[in-house]
Amino acid sequence: MPSLETDTETEEFVVRVLGWARSRPDIRAVLRTGSRARRDGTADAFSDHDIELYTTDPDRYAQSGEWVAALGPVLVSVGLEGPWDNPARLVFFEDGIKADFQVVPVARLLEMTADGLDDLHERGYEVLLDHDGTAARLPAATGTPPAALPDAGEFHDLCAEFWFEAAHLPRCLARGELWVAKSRDWTTKELLQSMVEWHALTYHGAGHDVWYGGTRMREWAAPGVWERLPATFGGFTAEDILRGARATADLFAELAGEVAAAHGFPYPDRAERAVRPMLDGIPRL
Repeated sequence: MPSLETDTETEEFVVRVLGWARSRPDIRAVLRTGSRARRDGTADAFSDHDIELYTTDPDRYAQSGEWVAALGPVLVSVGLEGPWDNPARLVFFEDGIKADFQVVPVARLLEMTADGLDDLHERGYEVLLDHDGTAARLPAATGTPPAALPDAGEFHDLCAEFWFEAAHLPRCLARGELWVAKSRDWTTKELLQSMVEWHALTYHGAGHDVWYGGTRMREWAAPGVWERLPATFGGFTAEDILRGARATADLFAELAGEVAAAHGFPYPDRAERAVRPMLDGIPRL
């Protein structure tokens, strides 16, 4: 049974990673991102180790994940494609430590030095190993990546997609397709998240930090938004899914209306007027 890691185990894991990295000539730098790198007090026993390995031979690590076994007994390991079309490997070790590895070409460091940090590194990073001094030339992180408000076209498209997805829910429920309905419902939640972000930026100002993926939403959403979110989620019955969908539509429409009014965007109210009555009940086939 994996145990929660202690601070000592955390440092021991970093020491293991660096010892292993130093033994491989192709790895020229190691960076850490995430809450452990920011050291802002948000890291806890469940926080991942987000480790970036900058190498002259990334393909070597794409072929197999056997290399992670050198860092400790592996419980489960998953290979994926990373954000820069790079090999990535997500690992749970038997001692409970979770690490997300990004294997990145060394040239990526040069790109960030020349072009500036991306959103991930702008939030905070830590240089753990730097054989060539390349990572030392990276710009300092500000801690808050810039967040952009939409233009009128982006706003319209997201609203249209929301009402398009909402219109499908009663049809799925009429067929008894609860799983499909929940899938469509989650898409509306992802669109609602974007609107919550835009609304928060409108309320607090463009410099406000809305994080990513809903992280810390309780802290950055505009007042009163978080408290309304529980009602937007329903159980696995047709009636409850539809109840949650109505609450989702109510909140989305209210926030979208405020964003549109603040920025002078036209709001697609025709789509809303057409779809709203569909959410009142489950139609008969």
